[in-house]
Amino acid sequence: MGINAREFKVNEYITLRLEENKIIIYVSDERFSQCKSLLLDIPIDKMSTFDELKSIDEVEEKLDHLMESDRQNRIKIPAEIEFWGHCSNLQVWYENNYDTRLLHSNLVFPLLKK
Repeated sequence: MGINAREFKVNEYITLRLEENKIIIYVSDERFSQCKSLLLDIPIDKMSTFDELKSIDEVEEKLDHLMESDRQNRIKIPAEIEFWGHCSNLQVWYENNYDTRLLHSNLVFPLLKK
């Protein structure tokens, strides 16, 4: 596992790179996908509503309903911070034996297939 300001190696196959403020996933040094967004703004007073959820897909669905009216007030985080969030997420996924509940299904299954 390597660390660099613009590159993070999750394992021997998966690397993330920050390129022109975009987070790109590489699999075996081949461009795979651009990361789209992070789910990170869960209001503290709503944390308990997520206790029974079993996957990030369920969390996203719940967040969409909770934050529908607040879409225009979302905070734009710097690309470098978002990059490290994605790196952390993929690292945890790898360290947990590629548990498909930890990443969104629209990323995890194509990534596993690749």
